[in-house]
Amino acid sequence: MLKTLKSRLQALLPPAIFLAITWYFGWNALHGSRGMEAQAVQQAALNKANAAFQSTDASLSQWETQVADLSDKSIVRDELEEQARQELYLASPSDIVVQLPPVTTPVTQK
Repeated sequence: MLKTLKSRLQALLPPAIFLAITWYFGWNALHGSRGMEAQAVQQAALNKANAAFQSTDASLSQWETQVADLSDKSIVRDELEEQARQELYLASPSDIVVQLPPVTTPVTQK
């Protein structure tokens, strides 16, 4: 009886070891530090970083365009001065200013 039990254990030992090794590698392939779950987390972080890069790159392109528009060749000084005076409500000393009376709306009677 002991001999048959020993022979059965010897017959079951290699498949048991093989199953244990297979389970170990399978578990690590799913849940390990480089497994499928970790790859999904890393992929999500990569997608988020790519989205941030795209928005930053678009902002950079916009700023580069605005800076390029500030060169002396692209700015007409008279137009710039006129726009600045309009924004600041200023007049040039050489301008002639005519002040008009305030406009009043006529009152209608019922």
